[in-house]
Amino acid sequence: MIPSKNKSDITEEARSLAMETKQQDSEEENPFLDYREDTADEWMRAVYRMYTRQKQREAADAAEGREFCPVEEGISAGGRIACLKSWGVPERILKNLEGLNETKAVKYVREFNLSPREGWCLVLSGGKGTGKSTAAAVWLYENVPPEGAPTYQTRYWWNGTKVARTNGYAKDYERMIQSKLMVIDDLGVEYQDKNGNFQQRLDELIDERYSNFKKTIITTNLNAEAFKDRYGERVADRMREGFAWGGGFMELSDDSMRKVRKVR
Repeated sequence: MIPSKNKSDITEEARSLAMETKQQDSEEENPFLDYREDTADEWMRAVYRMYTRQKQREAADAAEGREFCPVEEGISAGGRIACLKSWGVPERILKNLEGLNETKAVKYVREFNLSPREGWCLVLSGGKGTGKSTAAAVWLYENVPPEGAPTYQTRYWWNGTKVARTNGYAKDYERMIQSKLMVIDDLGVEYQDKNGNFQQRLDELIDERYSNFKKTIITTNLNAEAFKDRYGERVADRMREGFAWGGGFMELSDDSMRKVRKVR
């Protein structure tokens, strides 16, 4: 029975949820197959059932410490954006994805995505406004899986400052290693670690992901030389290893993402 209190709110939320994820129920249960005014009550009940199932899944996921991402078969653009938001991509970057043209940087990210070699890193280097973070978000956006089941802890967006924090890093280290795809955004803005502890942890993380065939994209405002000086020769070398396979260190020019220079 549908509760009378806030019935319209429940229905509207369910409608939005279903339309964004394009949930594919059986013909008898899918309320969007045949909506008519004379069957409005039946339609509302069907929508509420969908809403209830969704909330039950979310509650179960939360109880087990999993993050829910509303991925369903035939996922829409709205569903993809919702998924990226749950993975940690900031709102300011999500807004840039609307109506985005294919620039050279975005095309390069797509080539990296299609590379048959797993485990490589791609570093997008450039100043503010060069579109490096947006290009990295495109990579995740186009990798939202089409399968009809929620995905848990498979792809993540991390801020470089968060990765550098010892406590947060230790807590999330396993998730970072296991994520099929991973973005570390704005690496280089974190507090300089004079003891070199973060440099060692970053080296271990990249090495673990490389060994487990997990692709990684890093965005940074540091150029190739400054990157090597800050994180060491070993880390810099690992970044350059995938040059022939769509990875490597890519410097974006100041005129946004149009002109690209690859650095070995």
